[in-house]
Amino acid sequence: MSARPLTAPRRRTRRAAAAVEFALTLPFMLSVALGIIELSLLQSRMYVISRAARDACRVGSGVLEGTVPTGDLIEAAAVSHARFVLDTAGVDCHTGCDIRADWFEQDGWRMLRVDVGVPYTPFTGLLPMIPATTTGEFVMLTQQQVF
Repeated sequence: MSARPLTAPRRRTRRAAAAVEFALTLPFMLSVALGIIELSLLQSRMYVISRAARDACRVGSGVLEGTVPTGDLIEAAAVSHARFVLDTAGVDCHTGCDIRADWFEQDGWRMLRVDVGVPYTPFTGLLPMIPATTTGEFVMLTQQQVF
């Protein structure tokens, strides 16, 4: 009689163990990968929003209204440029965006504050701590000063 090799059953059990380990770790690895993707998309959106607020402030602060300034032209230029930056970046801002510009005086200086808020729909929904709206704010000294 010939003896059967003992390696065949061991290979099968090793393959089965590897398949079970893969099946147990796959959901965890997928959730980590999808979480990284979600956070990357959120970070990209936050960068675009902060850039829109900063650029809108820069453009609005350069507007001069004349001898009796009201701030209306400054605020309108800032809001218009923020919408332009968001549209250029591919952010759909036709519904739900909140863009506000406020020209105000602080410590004798005229300042411009631009607030940009854009709704964010999660890609995966795995991270419940992600806010429904991403916001950015920037404040800058304007060229329109009253002495």
